[in-house]
Amino acid sequence: MQKPSRVPLAMLIVLSLALGGCAGMQRKPPPSLAEVVQMSQDGVPAETIVAQLRETRAVYPLSGSRLAQLRAEGVEDEVLDYLQQAYVNSIRWQERMYYRDPFWSYGCIGCYPYRPWAAPYLVIPR
Repeated sequence: MQKPSRVPLAMLIVLSLALGGCAGMQRKPPPSLAEVVQMSQDGVPAETIVAQLRETRAVYPLSGSRLAQLRAEGVEDEVLDYLQQAYVNSIRWQERMYYRDPFWSYGCIGCYPYRPWAAPYLVIPR
């Protein structure tokens, strides 16, 4: 009688651990601009709002008039400054990825190496 192999069991354990690790890399969705305005109106400190935006790596491509509108709705200057700087940083990051290796990313938007823990989370407001 042949002894059963333990290799399939070991492979199953390794595969389940790997898939479990991938599931843990899901990002928390960023707050919408309406939620940012609501938090500001509810009296949430600017540091808390900025920390939440930083944690989710939210990036909003906002025009100057939209920033002024958010200011009129009660969003603090510190939050607005962070929103603008995050957008500028995301543009710099994308350009840096493009010029780092133009052979692999030429003509292909978003073809830089996918790093979910480093990439900005671009949110286009409606």
